[in-house]
Amino acid sequence: MSSRTLLNMIESIEPGIVVLNQDFTVSHINRMIFLMFGDLPKERLFQSGILGFHREESRAKVLEMLRRASESKRQIPLSLKTLSHEGQERYLLVKLVQLMDHDISDEKICALFYDITSFIAVERKLIRVPVTAGGEIHLFKPDEIICLKADNIYSRVSTDSGDYHCDLPLSTLEKRLPTEMFSRIHRSYLVNITKVRKVHRDSSECSVSIGGKDVRLPISRDKLQDFLFEIGMK
Repeated sequence: MSSRTLLNMIESIEPGIVVLNQDFTVSHINRMIFLMFGDLPKERLFQSGILGFHREESRAKVLEMLRRASESKRQIPLSLKTLSHEGQERYLLVKLVQLMDHDISDEKICALFYDITSFIAVERKLIRVPVTAGGEIHLFKPDEIICLKADNIYSRVSTDSGDYHCDLPLSTLEKRLPTEMFSRIHRSYLVNITKVRKVHRDSSECSVSIGGKDVRLPISRDKLQDFLFEIGMK
């Protein structure tokens, strides 16, 4: 998706807005926040810091992001967040903006939330895969993806234009991408079957060449038979 298309998409969405004080307590919000987060308790929202609404394991990451935003002297890039509620996943673009007082000193942080779920997912299948690169968000169609690699709790997405970071784990991508197009060939790799150029088999291992580059990925023994069946070799 081009930067202009992404800009047009964002312009069509009314954002949820949260203004934070220097101690990261909530100063102001708009009504859209309650539409986006229907179970958000209003009283608790203004009485506690924003970190209290995040799980303990993610608070350090959120705190670091807010600190970098408060200390940054440059434009802060968009970030992508996923939320799970009652078995449903939502995708939010988050933009942090510094606000200044009359003395031109940094006083508050404004967080803008854009719900782009409808542009990414239909019936729990991904119609776009969100990735980040150079401070920008890109949305790739599944058929543009060559392969995906596990990267700790995140993933790396490979396309003809390059490799990108994705905030979604490989296990989630495997469930949400078209099963007739993607095959899990290894605990660390998910490949687009239509991009496979060659299958290499010898006595000790099996691998595939993918895309337009000379890239070979291993196929684990427990995945081999299913993969061969999927590509019509069994």
